This record gives sequence, structure tokens and C-alpha cells, in this order.
Amino acid sequence: MRIGLYHEPVHTDGRTFDTYGSYARYVLEFARHFEYVTVFAPTTTEPTYFSGYPLDASNVEVVPLPFFMTHAQAYRRAATIWRIFRRHCDKLDAIECRGTAPLAYALWWMTRKRHVPFIYHFASDPFEMIARSPKYRGLYGRFARAAYGVEFAIQKYILSHDHTYVFADGRPAAERLARFAHKYESVVHSTLAANDYFLREDSCNGPVIRVLYVGYLRNAKGLEDLLEAVAILRKRGRPVELEIAGEGELLEPLRQQARDLGIDPFVHFRGYVQMGPALNELYNRCDIFALPSLSEGSPRVIMEALGHSLPVVATAVGNIAEQLDHGRRGVLVPRQDPARLADGIERIITDPAFRQQCIQAGYNYAREHGLDVFVARLAAKVREMIERQPGRSSL
Repeated sequence: MRIGLYHEPVHTDGRTFDTYGSYARYVLEFARHFEYVTVFAPTTTEPTYFSGYPLDASNVEVVPLPFFMTHAQAYRRAATIWRIFRRHCDKLDAIECRGTAPLAYALWWMTRKRHVPFIYHFASDPFEMIARSPKYRGLYGRFARAAYGVEFAIQKYILSHDHTYVFADGRPAAERLARFAHKYESVVHSTLAANDYFLREDSCNGPVIRVLYVGYLRNAKGLEDLLEAVAILRKRGRPVELEIAGEGELLEPLRQQARDLGIDPFVHFRGYVQMGPALNELYNRCDIFALPSLSEGSPRVIMEALGHSLPVVATAVGNIAEQLDHGRRGVLVPRQDPARLADGIERIITDPAFRQQCIQAGYNYAREHGLDVFVARLAAKVREMIERQPGRSSL
């Protein structure tokens, strides 16, 4: 059985293909469950942040698309992308696409007469992202809402068909899509491998309390609020230091903010840390994970933190409340409120019983919702849909 994946960009040196760690693991897990995996991917030969992990399974075929990073860029190359899809789609027994992948509906259109199972995977609610992210303010925000409104109108038509199935990361996204999709289910998953998990009994017992952030340094992540919260905690006498792993356009502004707040000796910018041993070591030597985002989908970094036994303090946006069991395996705080964010971190520091509860419950939750569990569930659904097709024998 051959499945086509259309999700993320990849990098090539002209001979082999690689991408960032979590997506590489995603593809390679599919390779364990399907005979062949065809990966449709915008492809670049330029140095990029999304490289480093090879897509090296023998049953994975990467089909390069013209490189794009935005919907507008994709539509300018639509004719070429359409032709590439057309050359390969007849070989596919199933298709799985990210909900926001530009032109994904072209694959559905090309395979609809064969009733090929079409899986839409929505990692977030784009309307919430557009509404809450500072990136989408003003004229650009109105344009983004209109553009995705058109895209979503097409998706709603696709979702109403019997050979389409939806996996939505978290209940909020699933509940929104339930109005349009005949067949859907809510999922939560991480991209942790078996040797990534780390179980500890407690944290916050050393002379320094290390708070960790992992992700892009950009607007909508609430990093300015996190720096202010660290300054507040330092003034309260808490020996807090902040570890920031990631790159992005806010790097220099955040460095300047740390200097202005007088906390620059206690804020450590680690740059991009590759998934695997290096990132695991960083998770394992920290005490608390913080994600004060203004908007999110179902962030994998929270599942990574839980899988490394880190108590989490985060804003209740997207699917985060579900991931933290509405405050029973982590602390939920309001958006854009540095004082309440500081209070949440301080609660973890000062309440050992609650902290240990978060560690154990979070670790168990992460183990129960691994990538292997999700892909096995999706593969079973694809086989079920194929077996129900008229004239198809069981696979």
C-alpha cells in the first residue's frame, strides 16, 4: 500500500533529502506502516533551518516541488505543482495532507474518481491563529482571513465526502471541523522517540531554577512576556535563569530587552538545538518549561517537555488546556500577562506536591500519546477505508 504525504519543505544536496527532526520522524514512522511513502515537498538546495535529518528509509520517495514558503508563492507555481501531482497521484492508495498545505485539494481532485482515502490532518485552527497572532493585524490580517476563507470553502466541500477523513490535533480544532466533516477524530501526539523520554521524580531542587523555552523566536510566542516574568521573579528573590533554544527575527530585540531589564546575565540564547541528544540534554537539565504563546495549535514542544518530566507553565490557547488537563498536569495562565506568568512559574517552584504531580501525570500522558501510537491509528483507519471500497480486496 502506497501513501502520499504532503506536509512540509525539505532540503536536498542533489542526491539525498533531509528535513527538520520532527518531520523526518513523522515520515519515517509512516515508512514502518506502509509499503511505500511518497513525500510531496517544496524543495530547496539552499542552507536552511529545516534540514539535518535524512529521509533515508528505502521505501520513502521524495517528489520535489518548486520551493515555496507561503500560499502566495505556491499559487504562483501552481501549474508546475499541478503537473507534478498529476504524474504521481495515480500510484497512490491513500493521501495524507496537512490542513494548511497549499493546493492540497488538487490531490483530492485528481484521485476522487478512484475514491482514494484522503486524510486531512489539521494541526491547528487557522482562523484562531489569524485572529490572535500579531502577524495578522491590519490589512495583512484581513487579506489572510479572506484568502484562507476561500481555501476553507474548498476544504469544507472535500470534508463532506465519504472518502475523506479528518484527524485534528486537539478537541478545539476537532469541534470546529465537526460542523463540516462527516468523519473525524481528535488526536494528540508528539514526535518523541523511545530513547528521548526521561523520567525524574522532581525538579527545582538546585541552587538555580532553569526555565526553558524551545521554538521559533517570533511574534505570537509571548517571549517578551517571558522575559518580563523572569525579571519579576528575580526581583522576588527567585534564582531563575532562562534558557532559550531557537532562532528567529526576535533574537536581537529579545537580547536588547534582556539588557534593558537588567537580566541579560540570566538569559541564555542557545540558538537552534537539533532534535536528539543535544535537545534531550537541554530538556533534562532544566526545571520548568514555559510557553506563553498568544496563539497556538497543539504544540509538540509541550508534549516533548512532558515526556522529559518537565512541569509546564503555558497560556490557555489552542489545544494547550487539553494537553495540560485544564491545569491538573501544568499551570495555565492568561495571555500577555507577565505578572501572572511569573506567579505560575513561582507556583511550580514553591509547591513540591503539585510539581511532582505535574511531572508524573505529564510523563504518563506523553508516553500514551507518542508518534507511533498516532501513525498506527491513522494507518489502521486508511486500511479500514480502503477495505470498504467497492471492488477492493482486503490489504
